This record gives sequence, C-alpha cells and structure tokens, in this order.
Amino acid sequence: MDFERFKQINDTRMNYHEMEDADVISSYRNTGCGDGYRLYLKVSPSNQSTQVVTDASYTTTGCGFGLVSLAVAAEWLKGKTLEQAAQITAEDIENEFQFPPRRQNYPESAAQCVRKAIKDYRNGTGMDPSIQISGKKVLSILKSKGHLRGVDMSQVILEGENLGGVDFTNANLSHSFLNNCCLEKAIFFRARLRGAFLNNANLREADLREADIRWAKLTGADLEGVLLEDAIYDIGTRLDPNQTHRFDIMKKGVGDQGIYLRSK
Repeated sequence: MDFERFKQINDTRMNYHEMEDADVISSYRNTGCGDGYRLYLKVSPSNQSTQVVTDASYTTTGCGFGLVSLAVAAEWLKGKTLEQAAQITAEDIENEFQFPPRRQNYPESAAQCVRKAIKDYRNGTGMDPSIQISGKKVLSILKSKGHLRGVDMSQVILEGENLGGVDFTNANLSHSFLNNCCLEKAIFFRARLRGAFLNNANLREADLREADIRWAKLTGADLEGVLLEDAIYDIGTRLDPNQTHRFDIMKKGVGDQGIYLRSK
C-alpha cells in the first residue's frame, strides 16, 4: 500500500464535499461497519446521446480506508458514461489505489455505493436535491433564529461544527452527520436522531431525554453528564462498552438491546 498517498488523500480529503447543484444525491450504508456514505453526481444533459458524469463528490462518516475508497471512486467516475459508471467494480478502484488484503472490503463497498447512485439517478430514487438541507443552510437558520427547535434537518452534514448549547428540541436529525461535533450542553429533548452519526462527538451534559436514538452511532462520544432518561434505543444503537450501563435508563424500541463495538 502507498502510505504517502493514503495520508495525502486523507489530509486533503480529495473530492470530499457537498454538491448543491448535484443531479443525484445517493445515500448508502455500509452494512459491515455501519458507516454512512453519500455520493453526489453531476451528469451531462439527458438530451445528449451519451450522458457522462461530469463531476462527483462524496461525504462519509467512515474511517481513512472508507474515505480513500470513495475519493478514488469519485475521481474514477469523472468523464465516465453512465453505462461505464454502472459497471464499476472493486477492481476498478483497486487499479487506482491498492488496498491491503484485510481492507479490500472498502473498494467493494465504494463500488456498490456508485452502482446504487447510478440506479438512483436513472430511477429518480435518490435524495431530492431541491429539498435537501445543507449544513450551510442550517447554520444560516441558527444564526437567524438562535435555535434549531423543530427544524427538519434529516441527513444534514454538520461534521465537526461547534454547536454547543444549541436547542434542537423536537428537531428531525435522522441519519444526520454529527460526528466530531461539539454538542456540549446542547438540547435534543424529543429530537429524532434515528440513524444519526454522533461518533466522537462531545456530548458532555447534553440533554437527550426522550430522544429517538435507534440505530444512532455514538462510539467514541464523550457522554460525561449526558441526560438520557427515556431515550428510545434499539439493537442498532452503538455505544462504547464502558457506556452500556446507560441503556438502563432508556426505553427499548425495536430489538432487545443496544450493541457496542469497541473494547476498553
């Protein structure tokens, strides 16, 4: 593996950004590790005889290998016809960057993500770009109102933002990207956080009482002083092993228990 290139792609986050004028926005969840991928594609006009992917970008909550696989896939896509893009394989990605044997599942997941995006484009089943709320728009609402109570922010990307003390009461943050955020003393009372990515977030003294955190990912999060009374969890709710006692004050949703991934 080319470690220098691996580091360079991660440091520069090659092709990593939201695309507000995308023709399709496709979401994909890696069922192996639970990471979320989002692929944005710009496609040449449909009245042309052969449509081509003119631009591609992505966002992910995944690790460095996931980021590299998507970065390489996005670069590979540029200039490809839709038919070529629909036929992408893990080998196409590996031809651009060689992954170690124990990490070869990442290019396969990236290829599946691309194929789903092409299918979403053709079938009109991706996220509707006209109603997608961007992180930039959410921050504008926050600046204007001073809070985000009741705002529909489903699938928004706010990774790494400082949102300490913000009131998200009754907000819809399902499948949102909140990893690495500062959410200290934030209020998520009765908020919908189902499928949200909160890994490595600072949730010290945050209020998540009665919040829906089914399938939410909180591995690595700082939960010191967090309020979780009557929060709803299920088998997909992920906490670190030393935090699983917190399930005792929550309410079970679908499934029997939450799960954890990390060892102490």
